[in-house]
Amino acid sequence: MLTPGVNKIKLDLHRYGSVQVEDSLKITVNYVPLLQLPPLHLAILVAKDSPLLIDCPPAKYGGISTAHSSLDAAISKFRMTAYMWQALTAEYFRGKKTGRRSFRFDEEWTVNITTQIAHQAGPDHSAAMGMVAKVHIIRCEKSVAEIRDMSFEATLLKSGAPFEPRSRPVVAGLIFDAHYSADQSIILGHAALGCHKPNGISLGIFGSHLTYSWPRFLQEVPACLTDETSTGNILGNKNGECDSMWDTCAFSQCTFLHQVGHAFGARHTTRIMAKDHYSWTWYWTANFIENNFNADMGLDEKWDLRDAFWFRSLPQFALPGDLPMTEDFKNAAVKIEIIAQEKLSIADVQIRNGEKDISDVWPEDDGDMTSRKGILCIHFDHEFIDPNKPLKITAAGMNGKEETVMDGWALLKKNSYIWIFGSKVKLRKRSVQFEGLGENDIEGYVVDWAMLLRHRGKNGQIYRALCIDLQVGDTMNGIAVHYADGHYENYSPKDTRQPHTFGHASLHHGYLPGDENIIKVLIRKHDSGSLAGIRVILSNGVHWGCLNKNGDHNSDGNSETETAERHEEQDKQGKSVFTLEPTEDEVIVGFYGQSDAKSGFIHQFGILTAPKDVELPERVYYLPEFNNTKS
Repeated sequence: MLTPGVNKIKLDLHRYGSVQVEDSLKITVNYVPLLQLPPLHLAILVAKDSPLLIDCPPAKYGGISTAHSSLDAAISKFRMTAYMWQALTAEYFRGKKTGRRSFRFDEEWTVNITTQIAHQAGPDHSAAMGMVAKVHIIRCEKSVAEIRDMSFEATLLKSGAPFEPRSRPVVAGLIFDAHYSADQSIILGHAALGCHKPNGISLGIFGSHLTYSWPRFLQEVPACLTDETSTGNILGNKNGECDSMWDTCAFSQCTFLHQVGHAFGARHTTRIMAKDHYSWTWYWTANFIENNFNADMGLDEKWDLRDAFWFRSLPQFALPGDLPMTEDFKNAAVKIEIIAQEKLSIADVQIRNGEKDISDVWPEDDGDMTSRKGILCIHFDHEFIDPNKPLKITAAGMNGKEETVMDGWALLKKNSYIWIFGSKVKLRKRSVQFEGLGENDIEGYVVDWAMLLRHRGKNGQIYRALCIDLQVGDTMNGIAVHYADGHYENYSPKDTRQPHTFGHASLHHGYLPGDENIIKVLIRKHDSGSLAGIRVILSNGVHWGCLNKNGDHNSDGNSETETAERHEEQDKQGKSVFTLEPTEDEVIVGFYGQSDAKSGFIHQFGILTAPKDVELPERVYYLPEFNNTKS
């Protein structure tokens, strides 16, 4: 425990089992309390006729001594428990590389009895003075009987400063006269509640009926968290969680902190703030001591990261050097985007793939979370992802805000790449889109589709595309791909194996020789509505399709004067023809787009490219993107 100013510390290294000092280290620490930050206040509510004794079992000498049941003992136990909360929180933030931040306490200069020697010396002996967390004793006008049906907050308000709404204090309140009635099998005067009031008193309260199990000073922490002595049947035992002394200590300390978390504004999430945090008892002890029972437990089981981000935005958790917490930052919303990179890392994210929670099996991020600039990168590991099941993603921002995407696969479709899980291959997407589509892109208005120039047949063999049908009339109506096994994939307002009969629509067949590739696709836009036309160009110069040049509906676009070069020149001049083509090290492997859900008219058309001379892994044929076309 440091005191303000210069502290000289000596660390002695002993050989195991020996009192001889092997080496020593002396360091000097200048401690400057962050008094500019609002503290967490500790308060004990005491009835006017209180016997000044808390519940205490015979194993803690409750019948013959007040060592664990007096008001002074309760103050010491409450203070030490609060220090444990503080240390646990600071270590959590340190582990997340956001600085060793935690709430501070309202402190006072008094006898420091946080160590065993000072505690045993007592206030009237030679105990050292120091700054320790102040525990406010709030005397209530109500009797013990009445206090079991009253408001802790109202009593704090009557006591005055520092418990004034305008100060917006955060308070951990212990109800001293809570008592377990064995006759009625209920706990009287106890409430486990927490409430955050940004413009008033934020309060987390808990009864004192289990306080007997808490440590009074630092040296008692290991004993209190390992004592297997039975608590007996005359004291409160929440759902069988308090059968032993250490169970009771861990359960009650954690549950009280759960309520303090609510006072700081945390919601019901996971870990300490989980609704079923009672099962967290084992993890609680692992944060302070190591024994045969918890040696293999991870120490990350503290706060939910979403709650921690929220805490970080509060003034109680600030550190020197922090950037100002602006209102824009506090109110900023979370936006989830999928960002393609060669190597991706993971921020705070909860992910469910079907009924499977896969959040905890992904690699942890070892980067500085404070420098993320609001970008969430997600590393999809094929061992844990099933592309045929729903993908739900929930992400939290550094200000504690969160956002949920119910259909993660739909989010992936909007990305400029299609990832093939389990491989390093990704398909790049390029498209031409009607500008007005975004304004009308509402659920049910458009349908996403994608197809490959190779497909996996029912016999497991891979077959190449033999023919591509481009259906163009007054507008671009549809596309179908025919494969070597007789299968075809279709996306259009009607079956493209049959010629259109409405308007002037025509079907343009193009055959793909096995040794030729599609090197370009030309797309013309209408001034409004869907795309106007399409032309496909092969590596041998053969091309087919209709661009609806200058509104000439009777032209099929195959005349020699209407060359690809001419359209590219028009494109350069800002005309309505656009060229889609791969880079020199890529090859076109498929198409994708969006069509009107009712008419089938194409609003967006794009190419999918892959690296040259790279065989697509078989997994690509199972991706959900390629299982939404008509056939």
